[in-house]
Amino acid sequence: MELPRLTYHFISNFLELWAPRFLSSRLQEDPLFWQGRLGYYDLESTHDRTPRIWLHAASVGEVTGALPIVRTLRERLPDAGITLTVTTPQGFQFARTTLSQWAQILPFPLDFPAALERTLEILQPDLYVALEGEFWPNLFRFLERHQIPAVLLNGQLSARSASWYALFESLFQPIFKQFIWLAMHSEEDRNNVVRLGADPGSTCVLGSSKYDALLLRKDPEKVLAWRRMLDLASEFPVLVGGSLRRLECIKLLEVFHSLQQVAPQLIGIFAPRHMAQIPEMVRWLDDHKIAFQLLSQIESRRERRTSSVVLVDRIGILFELYALGDLIFCGGTLEPFGGHNILEPAAWGKPVFYGPHLQKVADEHNILQAFKASFLVQDSDDLLGQWSYWIQHLSELRRIGENAKGALLKLSGVSARQVEIIMTALSKRPPRDAGALDKERNRSG
Repeated sequence: MELPRLTYHFISNFLELWAPRFLSSRLQEDPLFWQGRLGYYDLESTHDRTPRIWLHAASVGEVTGALPIVRTLRERLPDAGITLTVTTPQGFQFARTTLSQWAQILPFPLDFPAALERTLEILQPDLYVALEGEFWPNLFRFLERHQIPAVLLNGQLSARSASWYALFESLFQPIFKQFIWLAMHSEEDRNNVVRLGADPGSTCVLGSSKYDALLLRKDPEKVLAWRRMLDLASEFPVLVGGSLRRLECIKLLEVFHSLQQVAPQLIGIFAPRHMAQIPEMVRWLDDHKIAFQLLSQIESRRERRTSSVVLVDRIGILFELYALGDLIFCGGTLEPFGGHNILEPAAWGKPVFYGPHLQKVADEHNILQAFKASFLVQDSDDLLGQWSYWIQHLSELRRIGENAKGALLKLSGVSARQVEIIMTALSKRPPRDAGALDKERNRSG
């Protein structure tokens, strides 16, 4: 059981020697973030605050889920040292914008031994809290060595991911056994982690704190600002296609183009999940001689919106843009990705349309359907057919949107229960003095 972990440790040690060379261009472009990923932080040790809680979120979505947890923790533990690490540059910037007043925001160290040692020396955590996933062998080996308990919140593990982890059972099973508590998103997620070695008695199904975050993030003033910036008169209907994947990017443009024959004043706002899709969308619009503008050009005040198509070429604002929509489609559902963000429009009292691929958001889909607050379509032709009706009955569609608020409230309240798990985990951990981590490292070395 120990040999695979030692082998992984040896290989990562070797890779760490070459990491600065491989990351040289990124270190020059964004030194603060990438030096942090190597475990070099321009700050002092935080061991003067207690308890010390290390939360980790991979990207923007996980940071969103961290928002209500961190805020509630700060209220419950005003003297705590709370640190949130983030894996992606976009998530890091989003976290600094939304959470810096409640927590210290740092880049997440790569799973290299020396980088982890430097990080642990600075943070000296009493508890590690993972959000959704990311199960790094070296990290959990170090947590175990230093007797730092780990908790998983908003836990998600698909059957596909579970099968992959099962191929390397001897490497990952110790990680799932190591968690003292795993609060999972769904019963399927719970079953998957139990099959991989998690103690069934340490697991539960709570849902996701992202639902609470949606209510916290609502800011009507920002919505008014977007309306003014985009010059959206109240009589102009707005279509928003969010988190679009692959062919969805073009299919939504085709649907919009057809709908304009019914409603010439229709405005379309299209946000691909990945910015790499923008050039393909631009080519399609150029080929069809459809005028468009990039949101960044309008946002920078270089241009006024004059076109009926706006391409969203930056991340982190889709939630606010959903508030502008009358017809809203959430992506990753016509393409087989399992769904994205289908509850975000509900926070604004908006009904949502999406495709049949809903593996990642099945619970949210069931709740929305129970409240009659969403519309399932089979393909882009079906979407066009439904929208061709609703574009002429928008007042009725807006009344349906009120049901969406009820669906979201049904799913809220998760973060308070998650914070109770954190408080319980902290209460069971014996107190350590500020130099305990150094002593443990010296003994193990």
